[in-house]
Amino acid sequence: MRTSLNDMGMVSSVVVDDKGKAIIGLVFPCVGCPAFDLIQHDAKQAAQAVPGVTSVEIKLDWAASWSKSKMSDSARILAKEHGYVI
Repeated sequence: MRTSLNDMGMVSSVVVDDKGKAIIGLVFPCVGCPAFDLIQHDAKQAAQAVPGVTSVEIKLDWAASWSKSKMSDSARILAKEHGYVI
C-alpha cells in the first residue's frame, strides 16, 4: 500500500535546525510492526532528498499513541481497498 506516513498519521513532529539537520518523530501503530525498518529507512531517504537538509535523525515517539482516527480520509479508503479493516 503506497501512501505517505503523514496520511497514515504516523508523523508526530518534524524539526529542521539552522544547519539543515532534520529530526523526524514517528509513531508506529504497534511495537511489532513488520515494516518497522523499511519505514524508517524510506522516511530518512525521503527527508535527505529535500533541498537544504544536510542530515536526518529518526526518533521513535513511543510516548505518543497512534490511532486510526489520525489517518487521512484518502489513507483510510486506500487501506480498505487493500483489505484492511479500518
